[in-house]
Amino acid sequence: NRNFFEEILSIDSYEEIRQWYIHHINSTCEAVIRLRENKISDVTKKAKDYMDAYFAKDIKLEDVSKVVNISPHYFSKLFKEETGENYIDYLTGIRIQYACKKLKNKNVSIKEVSHECGYSDPNYFCRIFKKITGFTPTEYRENNRG
Repeated sequence: NRNFFEEILSIDSYEEIRQWYIHHINSTCEAVIRLRENKISDVTKKAKDYMDAYFAKDIKLEDVSKVVNISPHYFSKLFKEETGENYIDYLTGIRIQYACKKLKNKNVSIKEVSHECGYSDPNYFCRIFKKITGFTPTEYRENNRG
C-alpha cells in the first residue's frame, strides 16, 4: 500500500519503525480473526436457515454440511461450539415446536402432524415428542387447546 510506504519513510528511528510494524501486524491479525469469526457465524446461520426451511424433509448431517460446504465432522463440531447443541437436537427442537402448533388443530391427525414434521414413523415421533415435552402428542393436544 502506497500510504504505508509513505508512513514508513516519514519515520526517523528504528524503534518507531518497529512499533509501527507491530501495530499494523496486530491490527491485521485482529481483522483476520474478526473475518474468520464472521465466516463461522455465517456457516452456522446458513445451516440454521436450511434446517428451518427444510425440517419436514429427511435431513441428515451430511446434507446440512454439503449446504455449508464443509465436512460433516467439522460442521458438527462447529455447530455445537457456536450454538451449544448438536445439529440433531436443533432440528428436533424445530420439529417439536412446529408439532406443538399443529396439535392445537384437532382436525389434523397425529399421524399427519408426524409426517409434516419430518417423521415417517408416528411411533418414533410420539416417543421423541414425549421425551422433549413430557407429554404424549394426545396429552399435549388435550392440555393445550388453541
